[in-house]
Amino acid sequence: MITVIGIGVDRGDLTNKAAKKIAETKRVFLRSAKTVAGGAVLKDFPHVESLDGLFETSENFDALAASVCDALIAAERENGNAAYLTDGDGVDEYAAALCSRTKDVEFIFGVAQNKARGASPCELRISAYDAATKKPELDTTLALHVFEIDNAELAGDLKLWLMQFYGDETEVTVYVKNEARKIPLYELDRLRNYDYSCELYIDAQSGFYKEKYCFGDLLRIMSRLTASDGCPWDKAQTHESIRINMLEEAYEAVDAINGGDIAAMTEELGDVLLQAVFHCNMAERFGEFDRSDVITGLCDKLVKRHTHIFGENRAQDADEALGFWEQAKSVEKSYVSTADKLNRLPENFPSLLAAEKVYKKLVKAGAGGAEELKKQAFAAHNESSELAFGKRLFALVAFMADAGIDAEVSLSAFVSAVKKKFAEAEKSGEFADFLKEV
Repeated sequence: MITVIGIGVDRGDLTNKAAKKIAETKRVFLRSAKTVAGGAVLKDFPHVESLDGLFETSENFDALAASVCDALIAAERENGNAAYLTDGDGVDEYAAALCSRTKDVEFIFGVAQNKARGASPCELRISAYDAATKKPELDTTLALHVFEIDNAELAGDLKLWLMQFYGDETEVTVYVKNEARKIPLYELDRLRNYDYSCELYIDAQSGFYKEKYCFGDLLRIMSRLTASDGCPWDKAQTHESIRINMLEEAYEAVDAINGGDIAAMTEELGDVLLQAVFHCNMAERFGEFDRSDVITGLCDKLVKRHTHIFGENRAQDADEALGFWEQAKSVEKSYVSTADKLNRLPENFPSLLAAEKVYKKLVKAGAGGAEELKKQAFAAHNESSELAFGKRLFALVAFMADAGIDAEVSLSAFVSAVKKKFAEAEKSGEFADFLKEV
């Protein structure tokens, strides 16, 4: 049996049960002798073996976890038992790794670190290495506890990650050998020394006024606006009443992209995101679906349609990747014919975009190409019916599609250029022949 023992955070935290177990176990491994609690245990029990050497020689934390487990399992097999001592209550990532390797594990819990520091029981606890390498999305409404900040470079990477979610001046608490120090976040990588015992604690960020917001804040704000005592306008909306907003915000985002305006893109993409969150919020209140259904559906689609990433297919270029996507989509949507695909195109697509989509699907089906369209559309030069002009537009869209040019984007860009050029001509008063030169 391997016993995992929590040794607390300070001298005197060790329980009588834990002390007895350490004394009677031949092979005992201590996570680190550099902490206050670890140093006290090593002083009282000389036969305890510190694992600090493994920390210094292991390539990364995954390798370290494997080495710790290997040492404990080997000692248990040789002697019939072994013990692993760690700060706090005894629950850490190496104890978890050990439980995944063997069922012969028991726990003697100690004084929890967060209780000793007055931290919130509702917190995210993560190692500095995992935080800096995996960069998970944070919800700043929860307290954050980061441990094992054992060098300045890691502290710097950690700071850059945290500054995405917290303001640079946010006060954080840093613990080194259980001594607390409050500093602004931007100073996290400026400490004099770092070791295994170095930890960071950030209080939960409550309230609606912040320097930096996270996705969780957006959800909270939306819920507040649509609460029983929330905004009368927001509460009154339905999917149908704000559907035009989705189109408007999407067009404004595309306009910002076309203009290469990064600040405008940041704002307009936020407005597009708001529309999605607003509809999810309404659906939850109406009992239709919730955001987890939307996210699950999206992730499921991305995984299933990228068969060249998550499946057995292999794409050599973008065109081949798109082909696999279309194949997977056809299976998923149960398309039975090209006509079926055409009939499922959204009715609200802009006309030029719809024309391009239809043309490309017809070409894939082997229905001809732009040359055939040209002969038919421009055969009767004098025909001026609505249908005739429509044919010519469709033929032009086809030629542009073959050339890799987006008709919708091109016309939009040209119209913008015309407006800008006319504004300049109007200032000079010389625009009588403007359309001849446009």
